[in-house]
Amino acid sequence: MKNILLILFCGLQSLVFSHDFYFSFAELEYNDISQRFESTVSVSSHDLERIFYEKGWSIDDLENESNNANFEAISQWVLNQYTLTVGEQQVDLSIIGCEIELTGLIYFYIESKPIEIGDLISVKFNLLMDEFPEQQNKLTFYYRDQTITKSFLQNAFVQEIKLENS
Repeated sequence: MKNILLILFCGLQSLVFSHDFYFSFAELEYNDISQRFESTVSVSSHDLERIFYEKGWSIDDLENESNNANFEAISQWVLNQYTLTVGEQQVDLSIIGCEIELTGLIYFYIESKPIEIGDLISVKFNLLMDEFPEQQNKLTFYYRDQTITKSFLQNAFVQEIKLENS
């Protein structure tokens, strides 16, 4: 009887702590004054903890940004899965900070080096897709009076944003 209760309890625990959907969201904006892209990427802390554990990292590494080799490795890992290209030019992005919320979300704040905006921006946003095949990502781009939203899936993780009258 104890074994049955233990198995039942463990089974219910795994249902409570797992989920069948995986999402991350990004907001991207081009700042005409600084000529930089500015972005916020939000990810479930639960999903990141699982991945970080496998890589030997910790969520605590995000809170201690300065002089932290793991923060640099995490930044590189995120930025390899979130890239921008303007025309043929790769945009140089860096994570300038992050915030861990009690709601279970982690926000990465990203900024580019100065770059002129063009009519065509290519975005690769396959964050977490290697680890979670059901991962879906969504990006909303704001520029002047334009708002463009794109969805990113396992088989379509690169999307193009075409601007009008940039």
